[in-house]
Amino acid sequence: MLEIKLSAIKQMEEFARNNPNIISLSQGGLKVDAPTGEIKDSVQKILETNKADYYGQGSGLLELREKISEVLSKKYQTNIPIDQIIVTHGCNGALTNLMLLLLTEDDEVILPEPAYPSYTNLARIARAKPIYVSCQKEDKNKISWHLPVEQIKSATTNKTKMIIFSNPSNPTSTLASKKDLLQLIAWCEEKGIYLVVDEVYENYVFDGEFQSITPFIKTSKRIIKLTSFSKDFGLSGWRVGYMVLPENLSTMAYIMQDSLFICPTVISQHAALAALNNQHIAKYFHDYVKENKNLVIKYLDPLRKKGIINFQNPSAGFYTFIKVPEKNTTELCLDMIKDISVSLVPGGTFGPTSKDFVRICFARNRSILEEGLKRLTVYWNKKYV
Repeated sequence: MLEIKLSAIKQMEEFARNNPNIISLSQGGLKVDAPTGEIKDSVQKILETNKADYYGQGSGLLELREKISEVLSKKYQTNIPIDQIIVTHGCNGALTNLMLLLLTEDDEVILPEPAYPSYTNLARIARAKPIYVSCQKEDKNKISWHLPVEQIKSATTNKTKMIIFSNPSNPTSTLASKKDLLQLIAWCEEKGIYLVVDEVYENYVFDGEFQSITPFIKTSKRIIKLTSFSKDFGLSGWRVGYMVLPENLSTMAYIMQDSLFICPTVISQHAALAALNNQHIAKYFHDYVKENKNLVIKYLDPLRKKGIINFQNPSAGFYTFIKVPEKNTTELCLDMIKDISVSLVPGGTFGPTSKDFVRICFARNRSILEEGLKRLTVYWNKKYV
């Protein structure tokens, strides 16, 4: 039987779901009240017709793919043909498609780590082997992360088929530099390795410059972009995302999607289309989450100055990845649920070198986030001072 593990993200979130008194800062869903009425009104109008009652196109609704092409082409000053866009069942639907399509037994998938745990499980489902490469820079006085291009090159073997990571990063909320991305793109093209970049947090950039791989896809046979509508528009429950992939892969990826899912959920695609036509919603979420990020630093920086915890300020995304004195934080997270009714995620779920970290998701209603931070501050001061 295939051996895969349920992510600790889901385990901690189950505790929170089963107890309304627990403040969940664990699962990475955007839980912020926002003006999404235009999306819901548009969906309601669709429900009054039969447009969502039948199978849709296997690669996604034409009008949605046209809108995605328009948005991406304008944003990144390129030209993305609609036949290189496949709408998927969330970002994980794209991942599942790609890994089953491109990987075979004993292939190796390099995961710059800490890494979103689904990358590991889906590689194993495809009978491939995940290979971790640490992104942590060696520095005794501070926590810092980077895209470890030279270490990735050293980890490459004749079995390496794919490299996958998120940019901005989940869980470190850092950005890959343009220089590192360009070097990695060149390396993958030279070695015939697929480079899959999950850009689901691309619109949550607060400090620094985000370099998308989107402009490089048209001239490549190896580069693939993944994203979804979960983060930008708060549509995580609707399960709709998309991938942009080279022309040589689009037909087979379409056939794979037809085999796995028939088609993406039609009503969700109409919600996504309405979202793209109401970009002010994404702007609202960005600004709200940015203020939340500042609130996290306000509460946690005094603990960092005391040497109790350590973390790099988030420059993008909506997480803070915090190093604590424990060597393994699973028991710590369970104790925090019991003692202060706050759920975080133990770092070990993101890879083997992150066991002494915890992840906070700050994409929450501000009053809930602030109460959770107050409880954490009291808990860590009591525990470590």
